[in-house]
Amino acid sequence: MCRKEAKLINSHLISSGVYPLCQNEKREHVSVTSDVMRPTQMETKKYLLCSPCDNSLNTNGEGYVIPLLSRLGGPFLLYDRLVKQEALEKTPSMTVYAAVENPEIDVAMLIHFGIGILWKASICSFGNGDKPRIDLSQEDREAMRRFLVGEAELPMHMALAVAVESGPIRYPATIEPRPGDNSDFKTFFFYVPGVMFQLYIGDNVRSAKGAYSINLNPKGSVMMIELAKTVRGNMSKGSRDARKTRKLLQIMEEVEAKGLSIKLGD
Repeated sequence: MCRKEAKLINSHLISSGVYPLCQNEKREHVSVTSDVMRPTQMETKKYLLCSPCDNSLNTNGEGYVIPLLSRLGGPFLLYDRLVKQEALEKTPSMTVYAAVENPEIDVAMLIHFGIGILWKASICSFGNGDKPRIDLSQEDREAMRRFLVGEAELPMHMALAVAVESGPIRYPATIEPRPGDNSDFKTFFFYVPGVMFQLYIGDNVRSAKGAYSINLNPKGSVMMIELAKTVRGNMSKGSRDARKTRKLLQIMEEVEAKGLSIKLGD
């Protein structure tokens, strides 16, 4: 990230502090592939960054955002902080908040967290084949890198949307960065417990997505919507034909016993 010669460390794609939010008592989280759905202790990481760059991602985003994410059966601080203020906009499907006007929310940290994970996915496969997890142009990768090291703002053709779970089901899982389904723009997203980050890239993205973008809207828009069905749908796309292990079925029973009435792959 800094482009300096240095010793590389084993860097996580999804920040290491997120995994405990998705684990059972045996420190296992659910891994979903096209072949199998299984609980595992393995974390997605690669020798990618030097220690100062990895620490920079933690200092400028991860260390702030992770404590705000949803805890299964526990608090969801980002939600709690958002609902303290009056909504900027309400529709039948979502509520929008002006995060910039909320003294308890650091918009810059949220943006840095989201872009940091998406940038890592754009330069490395993290063991999943030979190609990076998401396909960005060299110019866009460089623009994101320069933003992360504080050399420039994000370009106006990039809109980062942050959506927070509004419903009672706050999915204790992660979806690693992958392409979205939008036909008008290049789209990429990832999910961490209770929050989805989605990046739109295109020439007209400011006019089409700017109002609901945390980086393009001066008020720092953050949406609150029901994410559970979207998350379940995206999990099932990668697991429709997957074999569910006995241990996974046991974990699902334990999760449902704690009040999460949603099944992986349904």
